[in-house]
Amino acid sequence: MLDNNPALTATSFVKADANAVKTALAAAHDFAGRAECDETMCIRLAIIVEELVSNIVEHGQCAAGSCIEITVSTSGKSISLSLCDSGIDFDPRTAPAPDIPPERGGGAGIALVLAWSSDVTWERRGGRNHLRLVIAPDE
Repeated sequence: MLDNNPALTATSFVKADANAVKTALAAAHDFAGRAECDETMCIRLAIIVEELVSNIVEHGQCAAGSCIEITVSTSGKSISLSLCDSGIDFDPRTAPAPDIPPERGGGAGIALVLAWSSDVTWERRGGRNHLRLVIAPDE
């Protein structure tokens, strides 16, 4: 992503169903292309979106027909990502650390999300989870 590009923001509403991850990844890839993200940032955005959306769908117990609101924006060389869902309360910052070595489904994905993110905030408001994080490039 070029530092002198104008700020870009995109919001997608993804139905919390079996196609959610595919739909969210398509939106993330589209955004990364329009934002001219470098390969590393594109990959990190995709992995983080995939992990968070799949966790919402698999474990969030969202009501049938509910949507996940995903907002992605650029700020300099960083990407801000916000997700809002109607699933059960879940603050990823307080998730237990995965076993070492991690097993599939054992918290390794959330640990990776947190390792690649900064300024992670979460709150429960209006019966919805509101998660915001920043993905910054390696310096």
